Amino acid sequence: MTNVKIYRDKNKNIVKAIFDGHAMHSDENDIVCSAISAVSYMTLNTLENVLGINIGYETDDGYLFFVMPNDLSFEIRDKANIVLEGMYLFLNDLKEQYRDNITISELEV
Repeated sequence: MTNVKIYRDKNKNIVKAIFDGHAMHSDENDIVCSAISAVSYMTLNTLENVLGINIGYETDDGYLFFVMPNDLSFEIRDKANIVLEGMYLFLNDLKEQYRDNITISELEV
């Protein structure tokens, strides 16, 4: 199962996320794991390469951690929120379809 932890600040901005574990939906061509990987890496690529945000992140097999910098301008943070909330909505939709393969926890920092 993939466990996703979403951390929000007091303003409800997503400030970091941890993706841990394999979805284990299938032994071959795991569509749930692929979907989680695709949305997480698309989010990182958009934040870094389109919005120019220098994100801290770590990856390993079945693991991704990222943290947003604190010093973003209001305009960039607003754009980042759109991307991050899109990721969050996608993950929640995935969780609704594959409850045995993904959990999502939200925590405040």
